[in-house]
Amino acid sequence: MLRVAGSSGILAISAAVWFDRATLISLYLFTSCYIFERNQEMTKRIVVAGLLVGTVFFALSGCNTQSQVNQNEGTIETQADQEIQVVREVKVDELVEEVAEAQVVEESKLALRINCGATEPYTDKAGNAWLADQSMDADKKWGALNGLTIDRGDLGIADTDAPKIYETERYSMDGYKFTIPNGKYTVRLHFAETYDGITAEGERVFSVTINEKSILNDFDPFKEAGGYQKPIVKTIEDVAVTDGELAIGFTMNIQNPEINGIEILSK
Repeated sequence: MLRVAGSSGILAISAAVWFDRATLISLYLFTSCYIFERNQEMTKRIVVAGLLVGTVFFALSGCNTQSQVNQNEGTIETQADQEIQVVREVKVDELVEEVAEAQVVEESKLALRINCGATEPYTDKAGNAWLADQSMDADKKWGALNGLTIDRGDLGIADTDAPKIYETERYSMDGYKFTIPNGKYTVRLHFAETYDGITAEGERVFSVTINEKSILNDFDPFKEAGGYQKPIVKTIEDVAVTDGELAIGFTMNIQNPEINGIEILSK
């Protein structure tokens, strides 16, 4: 009887190791019923031992399987991370290229600022660089056509980021010429009546053209700005240059024309 029970125990252990759970359960029930009739106490111990071995086996198998799954998942996550990293690197490279292209475009844009009447360059509060004034000569790409200049010193001009622009001026000139690339530009003309001989409206009046097109007729800086030592800026949009030259002309009506600053900005 003990021999039968021992054989049955070995059978239960073998079944736990080599068969799947469904087969093991069926075999266990069959073996248990058979052995129970032979030797109830001894059989229970041996079969329980077999089940314990089988349980340990399946637990270890599950751990190994889970470990493999975790390892596989880790591999998948690593590959995904690598793919994401590649995408990020591509996006960063594309962004760098876009910024570089934007910088090239920005650098190709013309921003010419003239501090009329000044002998030294100037940087305003907004960080804009202004060139000193000059007369137009054969070897220069821009300059004034005739006229005189004056620096009136610190006038305390308010309501502007570039007060120094209005402390100097060119007056009694015929105009300015600029050799620049063809295209469309924004032209900004800066004025302020700072001559103490002008005390009221109508005492200085002149007209302005750009490329022979009238833009300011009977312009009075004192009147337009609202008084003495007050800045006024006239902005002319979409000025077309088709022959590589932009010309600003001045015509006196009453008193000499004057100007304090010129900006030519490509669109």
